[in-house]
Amino acid sequence: MSIGVGSVKRMIGSGESLWQILSYWSPEVISQIIFISLPPLLDSYIVASLGSTATYGALGTANNFLHTLLKFAEAIPVAAIAIIGRHNGAKEYEKVGQDLGDTFWTVTFLGFVQLLLIFFGASTIYGILGVPTEMVAIGVPFLRLRSFSIFLVFLSIAFIGFMKGVKNTKTPMIISVIGVFIFMFFDYALVFGRFGFPRLGLNGSAIASIIQYTVVISLATWYILSNPDYKKYFSCMFFRYFSFPQIVRLLNLSWPIMIDKTSLAISYVWLFKLIAPLGAPAITSFDAIKNLERFALIPAIAFAQIIVFLVSNRLGENDPEGAKSNIKKVLILASIMVAVALLFLCLNANYFVGLFDPNQEFTHIAAPALVIISTLVVFDFVQLILAGALRGAGDVRTVMWVRFFSCLFFFTPLAYFFSKLPIESISLKFALLYSTFYFNTAVMGFVFMKRIIGKKWQKISI
Repeated sequence: MSIGVGSVKRMIGSGESLWQILSYWSPEVISQIIFISLPPLLDSYIVASLGSTATYGALGTANNFLHTLLKFAEAIPVAAIAIIGRHNGAKEYEKVGQDLGDTFWTVTFLGFVQLLLIFFGASTIYGILGVPTEMVAIGVPFLRLRSFSIFLVFLSIAFIGFMKGVKNTKTPMIISVIGVFIFMFFDYALVFGRFGFPRLGLNGSAIASIIQYTVVISLATWYILSNPDYKKYFSCMFFRYFSFPQIVRLLNLSWPIMIDKTSLAISYVWLFKLIAPLGAPAITSFDAIKNLERFALIPAIAFAQIIVFLVSNRLGENDPEGAKSNIKKVLILASIMVAVALLFLCLNANYFVGLFDPNQEFTHIAAPALVIISTLVVFDFVQLILAGALRGAGDVRTVMWVRFFSCLFFFTPLAYFFSKLPIESISLKFALLYSTFYFNTAVMGFVFMKRIIGKKWQKISI
């Protein structure tokens, strides 16, 4: 996919214009900031402002583990939307209501299982991850509280998925925005003890999350049950619907997405476990760098979302050259935006890391590592966008298996090898260990690129 002068001219003349692509991208990047990046970033900043490295490390440890569960949960609504959308399009309204019931009981079961595992296994989880004893004592009560909010997250996706499945994307967005702002208010109020609320420290963050998703579920349930347009879907209350075969069908549709989404998330957990023995400064450096680089990647993540329908629409019009042109344009735009963001981060590395390190206990490790690691981030956003392009073509199993095998058979042993090298410098060893994650994304991006250079991905039946 090299781009010469002649190919640039052809690229500009096919596919969507740069302006059209940016018009699709703009609302998506705003959504990514509001829903995905801003809450954890502000939460980390608020908790770090308590001035305790152990507390901030306990938060980062828990969030890194819980991120995997959230990725696991995200697979359910994707499959549910496909089922609900098909029945809604066929005007089989009673089946749509049954689909909500089946989705509700599926996420209730999965959410309750994880609640029990996390609540009773919180101490074991911290122990397996190898964090210092001080962090375990602080983090266990927090993780037990967070198990309740994760259960509520599982429930909320059933209602949000239902509304999206019947072509209502505006209401879920409004409800989600309300939930985000409620979390940010209570996070600040409960962590610091503001506005007459008790000062709860780290546990205040977990309670704020419980309040957030309680409100989201309440608003979503009220809207679904009170909306006269939705009465056609329910001859009885949705939770009275239960079909074991349909639940199995939903899980069968979800498992490839679960493998895809959790492969990278579990890689972060494995990476964290290898970094943890380097001590508290390395643990907190890991969380700070992860938050900063995910924020810098927001433009690319948004492009990875829109490339799905840009490719699918072009292939639907039997225009593979237009699809490839869109991929090239998106890669160029993402490269420019991410490069500018990373350059800004690197030039001000001490300042940005210092936002999470008011006592200057780990900036000396994280700031130099941020500069080194940022040079490798290009591999991550390239594989994100190419994976989105393959999904748009319906080639989802390629994405799934490439990520699974690359993470299991390349990244896992490579990171373990680096963890055993006799390197005395904690800063250097930390940077090398973290870099293995991006070496892995480079492998995935290379395989995705080879797939797109060929033509099989253009002919996947959906």
